[in-house]
Amino acid sequence: MNLIIINLRIPVELDGPGESGKDQYLNAASQKLGVCCEDLKIIKILSKELDLSNRERLLYKISIVVRISGIFDNLEKFPEYVERPEDIQRTGAAGKTATLKERPIIIGLGPAGMFAALALLAYGIKPVIFERGKRIEERALDVERFILNRKLDPESNIQFGEGGAGSFSDGKLFSRRDRNTGYVNRVLDTYIKFGAPEEIGYISKPHLGTDVLCRIVANMRNYILEQGGQIHYGAKMTDLLISGEKACGVIINGDQEYRSSDIYLAVGHSARDTFEMIHKNGIAVEQKPIFVGVRMEHSAQLINRIRYGNKYKDFRGIGAAAYSFNYTDRIKKRGVYTFCMCPGGEIVNASSEDAMMVLNGMSFSGRASAFSNAAIVVSCHTDDYRSTSPLAGMEFQKEIERRTFQAGGGNWAVPAQNLEDFMAGKISGSVNKNSYRMGAVAANLKTIFPKFINELLLAALNQWKQQEPLFVSRQAILFGAETRTSSPVRIKRNHNCESVNIKNLYPIGEGSGYTGGITSSAADAMKAVDMKWGRAV
Repeated sequence: MNLIIINLRIPVELDGPGESGKDQYLNAASQKLGVCCEDLKIIKILSKELDLSNRERLLYKISIVVRISGIFDNLEKFPEYVERPEDIQRTGAAGKTATLKERPIIIGLGPAGMFAALALLAYGIKPVIFERGKRIEERALDVERFILNRKLDPESNIQFGEGGAGSFSDGKLFSRRDRNTGYVNRVLDTYIKFGAPEEIGYISKPHLGTDVLCRIVANMRNYILEQGGQIHYGAKMTDLLISGEKACGVIINGDQEYRSSDIYLAVGHSARDTFEMIHKNGIAVEQKPIFVGVRMEHSAQLINRIRYGNKYKDFRGIGAAAYSFNYTDRIKKRGVYTFCMCPGGEIVNASSEDAMMVLNGMSFSGRASAFSNAAIVVSCHTDDYRSTSPLAGMEFQKEIERRTFQAGGGNWAVPAQNLEDFMAGKISGSVNKNSYRMGAVAANLKTIFPKFINELLLAALNQWKQQEPLFVSRQAILFGAETRTSSPVRIKRNHNCESVNIKNLYPIGEGSGYTGGITSSAADAMKAVDMKWGRAV
């Protein structure tokens, strides 16, 4: 008999790697069920989450599936523990093979493009992929050269290239599982298949880190090629071929024509030139609200103390602490929240255009940096763009990025301000102790943003200071600006993920304007493929 045991409480100091940790889970399960440990075997770990409700005694909340050998007489006391197949099974793609005359085209090889390719291959369909940037290995070298030489490659940077923007972040795999559990499970299982640790399938808020994610991206690419997919690098889609109300092909690099009746647009949220081309071709697009703000950085040690308590050094293996803060102004109908928190990480230059600067956070799998950072972002409504153009949100972003570049002195140094100085309205004396590798310049960050963003940031910080004084203190530095939290454009599509006015065109992932983050983009791509080819076979 298999039973699901939920919410076991394991002190963090007793948890350990491998079998030592599982022994503790079995001990807790045997006490809860009233059976001997020898009669139990762990079949699967379903979830693992750090409980910070009591910082004097940190616990893990664990849920597992166990097999009981012999007779179990206490089942009537635990009716909810009986295993249901859907609780531990993963939903997979259909194993049938589809037939077609032309090979599908995928534009972009970020999470959406990569998972669309994997989903098509599962149906026996071999896609042709066009990626404007370079392979992940070459791209990593270009990012490092940019940091050292300050010469931006607009086609190979933290935004563009194989793996997408997520490859140079924290590799977060968060998603709202209750909305799309089957596809999220497929995404996590796929990452595990290509080299991710098995724990991402059950831990709360899993992450991979840039180093691990880049290796996995390379493994996925090699598999796509081995299975007959084609990948073209340095291949930017410069136009779409449309006949009547149907897409029939693409133009690459201005002169290379490729025909297909199935085109997946996985362009990411920063392909501004592509959005302009799409709009010019009459494809239905619309404005979308976004979030804009700053990056905030503390020492990792301080955040650990705030989140774990003063005894945090006694707890090994729990890793650098994460946090989340929210603020809502119900009158103005705006929100402020911390976003893309990178424990033990660094702040990076995520620019993709000359003289326009944008930041992001990044961390490696060990999260071992001396700093922890997060974005603090404010909700921006479409009315804030002050234009009816569907692309007005892009222009809104670009203006803030221009001001950020200028405030930093025009050579990719980052404008920065001590948090308390920002709140007091004065320029800081020193902002040098930070993780940003291209240099920081003391500046007034309020000159970068529209008035409403500054007002909301101040309101949120004042409220959070009451909640956690150490968090909102001189021990934090703010950096400008974070603008690429999501796409400012939505390519309108129907319930089949097809463009509402141009057939054969499937906008997917963050560039479609319907998803945000690695996992949701990957899940969106798999769903789009299943919506068509699942019915076709």
